[in-house]
Amino acid sequence: MAQCKLTPHEYIQNAFAPQVAILCSEDADNLCLKNNLRFVELIQPFCRLNNEVRIADPSGNTVPVRSLRVVFEDMNRRPPQPTLGKKLLSEVVSTTPWDRPITRTVGASGTREALDLELQPTTPWFEAWRDTFLHVQYPSDHEFTKHYIACIVVVASTSENPMDQLNRLSQYQHQQLHQTPARFPKWFSPNILKFYLLIHDVTAGDLTKSEQVFEQMTSMYGSSNCHMLQINSRHIGQTDVHLPDPWSQFLIQRASCDPGGSSSEASSGTGTPREDVSGLPSRVTEGDTTDCCESIHPLSPTVPPVDEKNGTFDIMPGVEISADVPVMVNRPSLPAGTVQHHGGCLTSSDVDRIRIFVHEFCVRSLIPHVERQIRYLNEVVTNRSRSKSLLSATRRWLVGNKSPGSATNSVIYSPEATELQTRRLADLCFMFGLYELAYSFYHTAKNDFKSDQAWLYFAGAQEMAALAAFMQNSSDYPKRYLENSLQTYLNVCKVYNFAIRSTLLSSEVLKHCGEYGEAAMMFIKLTSEESDLLSALMLEQAAHCFINSQRPLPRKYAFHMTLAGHRFSKAGQRSHSLRAYKQSFQVYASRGWVLAEDHIHFTLGKQAHHLKQLTEGLEAYTHLVDQRLKKNASSQQSLSQQTAYVREFINTFHQYIQQEWDSSTSLPCLPLPLIDSQSTSVLLGAPQDPPTSSEWTCASYVSLDSDMTNNERWYSLERNLVETSHGSSLVFRPNLQLLNCDTPNTQSPIVPVNEPVLVEILMKNPLAVSLMISDVRLVFSFEPAKHVEANDAPVKDFLYSGFNLPAGAEEKVRLELHPQCTGKLLIKGVIYKLCLTPDITSGHPPGSTSSPVIIEGQQLIEVKGPRLNNTSAEKCSVIYACDKRLEITVVPPMSRINVTFHDIPQILSCGELCSIDVLITNIGPAPVSKLLLAVSDPNHVYLDIEETLLPAKPICVLSDLETADSKIANWTTTVALPNGVLNSGDVIQPKLWLHAPMTPGAFDVELLFYYETLNSPGRSQYRLVRHYSSIYVERSLSFQVSSTISQNLQESLGDQQENKRICSYTSNLIVEAQNNSEIDSTCSTYTVIGLSGNSEKWAVVPHSRLQGLQLKSGESCHLCVKCIQHLNTQKHGLIISQLHFGSCQVPLNSWWRFSLRERINLQDLVADPSPPNPSSEHIPPPPTPTQQDANHIIDANSLDMVVSILWKGERGGREIWGQHSIYLKNLGDGVSIPSSPLCQAGEEEKPPIRIIPETSLQPLQSPLPQASKLKHLVKISAQFPKCLEHDFISNSRLCSLEYELCLHNCSSCQLTTFLNLCPEGFSGSNGGVSNHVYSPQASTQLLYVGGTVRKVSLLPWGCSTVPVRVLITSPGTYSLGVFYLTALRNTAVEVKSDQPIPQACQLHTAVTVRQVPKGNHLSHST
Repeated sequence: MAQCKLTPHEYIQNAFAPQVAILCSEDADNLCLKNNLRFVELIQPFCRLNNEVRIADPSGNTVPVRSLRVVFEDMNRRPPQPTLGKKLLSEVVSTTPWDRPITRTVGASGTREALDLELQPTTPWFEAWRDTFLHVQYPSDHEFTKHYIACIVVVASTSENPMDQLNRLSQYQHQQLHQTPARFPKWFSPNILKFYLLIHDVTAGDLTKSEQVFEQMTSMYGSSNCHMLQINSRHIGQTDVHLPDPWSQFLIQRASCDPGGSSSEASSGTGTPREDVSGLPSRVTEGDTTDCCESIHPLSPTVPPVDEKNGTFDIMPGVEISADVPVMVNRPSLPAGTVQHHGGCLTSSDVDRIRIFVHEFCVRSLIPHVERQIRYLNEVVTNRSRSKSLLSATRRWLVGNKSPGSATNSVIYSPEATELQTRRLADLCFMFGLYELAYSFYHTAKNDFKSDQAWLYFAGAQEMAALAAFMQNSSDYPKRYLENSLQTYLNVCKVYNFAIRSTLLSSEVLKHCGEYGEAAMMFIKLTSEESDLLSALMLEQAAHCFINSQRPLPRKYAFHMTLAGHRFSKAGQRSHSLRAYKQSFQVYASRGWVLAEDHIHFTLGKQAHHLKQLTEGLEAYTHLVDQRLKKNASSQQSLSQQTAYVREFINTFHQYIQQEWDSSTSLPCLPLPLIDSQSTSVLLGAPQDPPTSSEWTCASYVSLDSDMTNNERWYSLERNLVETSHGSSLVFRPNLQLLNCDTPNTQSPIVPVNEPVLVEILMKNPLAVSLMISDVRLVFSFEPAKHVEANDAPVKDFLYSGFNLPAGAEEKVRLELHPQCTGKLLIKGVIYKLCLTPDITSGHPPGSTSSPVIIEGQQLIEVKGPRLNNTSAEKCSVIYACDKRLEITVVPPMSRINVTFHDIPQILSCGELCSIDVLITNIGPAPVSKLLLAVSDPNHVYLDIEETLLPAKPICVLSDLETADSKIANWTTTVALPNGVLNSGDVIQPKLWLHAPMTPGAFDVELLFYYETLNSPGRSQYRLVRHYSSIYVERSLSFQVSSTISQNLQESLGDQQENKRICSYTSNLIVEAQNNSEIDSTCSTYTVIGLSGNSEKWAVVPHSRLQGLQLKSGESCHLCVKCIQHLNTQKHGLIISQLHFGSCQVPLNSWWRFSLRERINLQDLVADPSPPNPSSEHIPPPPTPTQQDANHIIDANSLDMVVSILWKGERGGREIWGQHSIYLKNLGDGVSIPSSPLCQAGEEEKPPIRIIPETSLQPLQSPLPQASKLKHLVKISAQFPKCLEHDFISNSRLCSLEYELCLHNCSSCQLTTFLNLCPEGFSGSNGGVSNHVYSPQASTQLLYVGGTVRKVSLLPWGCSTVPVRVLITSPGTYSLGVFYLTALRNTAVEVKSDQPIPQACQLHTAVTVRQVPKGNHLSHST
């Protein structure tokens, strides 16, 4: 329980203070009423003695009594009626103020983190309720602590006959004391102390007369029992309101006792009016089973009590109230609820006299009387106990000990019974501080009551025995006595008021001993469904016990505080219910216990709303519907419950706006719907309206629906454009048109005047309730630029009409602003109206309005950049980068271009060529000074204003300007403007050329237009226009092209003189075409109509005349053409050769430009730039001879040709044209398209992949190419007769043939060759003769004359002749091509490092030798 202002000892002492009755005459009360006080109220602040007094026990030993307190009560006071008592207790709780809470840290335990809780240090409302509860409690017959031990008779000296009034009042008191049967008031004993007081009014009375009357009183009643009190030393007109008022805290609030609200003294706890006692029991006596009534105490349950025989016991002991109250006790009433100053006619001397009166009464009269009573009762109890001990022992032996639960009868004690005398003696000792003696008598009485099975008496004695032991020694007391007495009160006797009192006292004892857990259990036992206020107070105290224990239990504290708040609410204590729920929520907050939080917030909102605390109520309802505060735990309430939450929130918000909101400030924030600030997008400049004609398509621009996944590609294109226009810069910042959470927003965006700013806001409905959003608009501020006069509306805003947001749905709201002058535009949030949908509001009960309540509020938009994680400080804390997407800078008007395209195709075939007309219009107010275009795929897309024609020649050499397409080094190109400027309203019409890729799928066309405004300084000097199209590419043709080296030599082509032409070997291009289109494709039949090639030194010529080849789906064909070297006079020019099959020509004259663009080799658009090469500035050493030879050999084997196969088809009745381009690097290579890896014809077999690499050192690799590239360095040709006649019969048997072999060096290396005319494996001059006239192959049986092995040196690209003579022995056909030729570089001969390399130089020749016909033997022709 909470801390109290009184210690447990002080509280117990106050609870059992001796009771003294006050019987005051009407004149005496009138004298006191000058101070707005009755006599009983007048002496209340002085009822506690400030000094120590001593009292003697029966043995004569004196015991000090500190701070003795005496309770003075009007003798005619009656406890209030049950209804009035309950109202009084409720008002005490509701009107008692409380202190501000203090913050206390509850330490961590186990997995629980430390909590900072705001707790109430004290509970003054509980203390006030506790004191009032004891004050209104009825006196009982089983104990005597509430019985009057003395009576003070008060008369005034101003009355006509004070002595006569004393006699009459004394007789009246005697009558009340000895009435039969006993009725109210209750007296401690038949022989009580009577004290007589004479009040003298100093200002109105006669002191001499008063002294005479006082002498008569002392002579009649004794000087120790009389006292004269002088008061009212100050006149009424001299009242000083600034004097302290010690009486206010002791006055019980006067309450109205009738339903009409009229004031009556029956509500006063200290007044002496005639009270309405019709509601009190006429007679209730322990053991009496007749004439029972319902329980009297305000906190007693409303069930009708029955006697012990039925297992229950009446709550109140028997009392009988007499109605013959003398008329003199009727008093004038004081107005209820009036605030008056008390003691206005009293001086400090009068106050001292009152204090002296109380002290004299206690010391001179009360304590001596108590000492006499203790000695008398001690003798009576001692004498009677001796004679009763044998009888009691016999009875206990026969009956045995029975537990309280087995009680079947009741016990009636006479007033003079020994057990009651013992209890009376014990109570008297306890009230005056003789705790050790009181404990012994309580213990004796407890045993006697237990043996008599008088359980109510037993419980009371047991309770007081424990308290007496505690007051004597707080560290050693029988705690079980307190537990047993509480159980007996509750379960056996059913006297709940004494159970409550026992709990209040026991809890103080347990708190003092630090046993908070057991104290909490006692409080919890008293909770029931009958009394909500009692249960609320008990649960609250139990919660304080849990939090104040040695090991705090915050969750138990919160749970019981929540229960207390619920019971406070049922009891009508809304302020306490609100406070209890607030304290419990501190523990449940941010724990993920959504249902508990919702219950608490709903109750907080309801209680605050009833208490007209709309701010707190709105805050509680906001927590109910605001899902951002639930920390990853969404609402788990049902639809109906969520509907109730939202409806209460809207109603409370509406009332708050009408009653408490200051209209001069901005609108309060709404928690619904959720607005994801980070998802806010800002678009600068909206796209243009689409063209009226359906054939024209506007550029895609940047819109709020744009895909942001390719932003890096667009940024790379923009970087290339900026570097092309202004040169490379160290820092590049993209010119953003669409800003969101994925863009770098470190700088304020820029928008020209009169161009729109679109803001997209994402609204989410996290609840299961549909919401209606309407009248949405942006909240912004605008600061005009310097020296700019802003008009009344510098920014035009537009209203978004509204929409229905279903349960769990999301809606993107797009709002628009139009700045009218330059300056700074700051977007702060959004304002909108919110209500429930009509289908929900129509479910109200009949009679209620069906129109929904509409509220208007705002939500702020707060954006932040990405979290920083660079420095150590940023890594150790949570720091975000700045985000300025909502801080917009408005600049002067700028140029603005609009781009439209004519008939962009949706489908293309692989390799198809297409041209699109483009219109570029300047729709801005300023002229355009520069226009550039960046294309993400320059191999397949380019833009040009003028079309370049190719000369109609089979072979032509292109100039440097014509070959510019093959030398493109970046993605940008400059668009020429007329006169260098595109004025406002001007139009240019370029053409966009597309070449579909060879691979089927999506063909993404990405165009980024870059343009600058004339005379526009600063960051805003350029603007961008994006266009993105995705074209589907379907299958068409596939090609496989391979080159093979021919063994023949042919003179090179060119314009040189005949004698300067050189012979070189040729190459055959073998083309295999296949139609791979699908049957249901838009174009399934293709016709191959031509072939082209571009190279630096090779040209394509036909073997024969070719015709167009038509291929249907699945068909294929083969082509073979010849490649011949062309002597190109231009070092960097390209030779383009074209073969048209038949008379068909390609109408698209730009096809050859895409053929040249096949040579473009750019790195990936979003690839990281290559790191700087430290050796780039280093001058390399001169190449070695081997390296030079290697370069010569590579150059000799280089083809470097782009082969383009031209085709045509038909789609939708319209002819389409296309080409497939294949790049062949070297002679002997083979490539297939689409999507097939390069096939190197002469590639050597690769070594196997090793998991564990070899550790042996690898020799340095030679710079020379592989062996397959070295077999064609030397070619051989022969000059010989094709036919020869010889007379083998008459002339000579041997025919001599002489011819020349020409060795040609086909490289730039100087070579040494070795020619073997008769290699091994072939028969030589062995003299054999063989005629092969009828042989299917030519014979090789030749007889060589002279050396068969020749060594020949060849200069670069040189030729050498070797004469050869052979002898033929018989007619026939002979082959001259069986030679073995090896070549060796001269540098290799010098260093002797390489071996001669065999050359592929076999000749396909044949010589026919005939016999001379008969008759002409002398002829010999060659």
